[in-house]
Amino acid sequence: MWSSHRYRLEAREKQLSETVIQAAILQSEKLITADPALPSILSLNHLSVRCGIPYWELREFVSRRSIDKNEPSMPYENFSIRKRSGGRRFIHVPNRQLMAVQRWINNHILQDVKPHIASHAFSRKSSIKKCAQVHCGSAWLIKLDISDFFESVSEIQVFRAFQGMGYTPLVAFELARICTIRTPAHSPRQHFKQWLVKKANHTIYAYNDRYLGYLPQGAPTSPLLANLVMRQCDKELSEVAARFGMKYTRYSDDLTFSSHDPTLGRDPCRELIFEAYSVLSRPGYRPNARKSTIVPPSARKLVPGLTVDGAEPGLTKEFKDRLRQHLYFLEKLGPVDHAFNRKFDSVWGMKAHIKGLIDFAKMIEPKYAALCRERFQKIDWPV
Repeated sequence: MWSSHRYRLEAREKQLSETVIQAAILQSEKLITADPALPSILSLNHLSVRCGIPYWELREFVSRRSIDKNEPSMPYENFSIRKRSGGRRFIHVPNRQLMAVQRWINNHILQDVKPHIASHAFSRKSSIKKCAQVHCGSAWLIKLDISDFFESVSEIQVFRAFQGMGYTPLVAFELARICTIRTPAHSPRQHFKQWLVKKANHTIYAYNDRYLGYLPQGAPTSPLLANLVMRQCDKELSEVAARFGMKYTRYSDDLTFSSHDPTLGRDPCRELIFEAYSVLSRPGYRPNARKSTIVPPSARKLVPGLTVDGAEPGLTKEFKDRLRQHLYFLEKLGPVDHAFNRKFDSVWGMKAHIKGLIDFAKMIEPKYAALCRERFQKIDWPV
């Protein structure tokens, strides 16, 4: 527990000036008053001590330049994977040291900051089942999607999130830089004014950059930061839903609105979509119009990927068919042949995949999952 008296004694032993000591105490107590769960971070050097990463490396992450060579640093490994819906998803995996400090920030700062109540992804007590439960038994459903959700969140929005927690502007800026990735030279962002840095940093010249960074998909801090930046949007979208007599949830980039009124009709749904698009566009999000869907009373309803037609969320027929087929061929052919036929890299990988399906089923339909697990455990596994 923080003690200003103990801090003062230790600081005096290290011969710090009274001005520095008093400023540090005031800043720490201000942060503790705002949220006692948040750790005090007074400077980049202080963060270095707390997370165990050398100061010079943190300085490189923040300035986005190599200190020795004065060249752009590349602390991420980049690759892409194909999306089911077409196109490619770009993944940026931080190097070992950057990953370590991002995990520290995620575990010690972000985990203790609550998202909006409508947000059901990434935080400790949230779940896909709780998200779907809100919409069970609904008559009308509206489903929206945000394009490039993480990448739409800018460095300045992340800075404001940290500053809103109570951190000083400089510390909030440095935390934001550590959690975002530099906009590359070939990026389309260069053609949009909102990504241009409008004011140069005259205090620390090394921190200057021409374009704002953004949240990388692949960093451990990105999911919770995206949630925090979305809090105001979630609040406004909840208010929009309430005006139409509907309920609203968000699971990552999947937005759902529902109504139990079978007489609602399509026109009010279209009006809601128009208002929701307006709310999302103000902070820079791009709704994916191709994925916007109005689901009428007669159609099957999924939120997100779970059936919500009944009183409780359920697994889809497609999910159960896939799991049933795995168990059938495991029993008939054995693990080795089934893994080969389904083009798994290894039997171990296939086993982990099917176990994951059963674990997911347990969250949604425990009795069904128990029957599947019983069959799964009877398989003669070579690993």
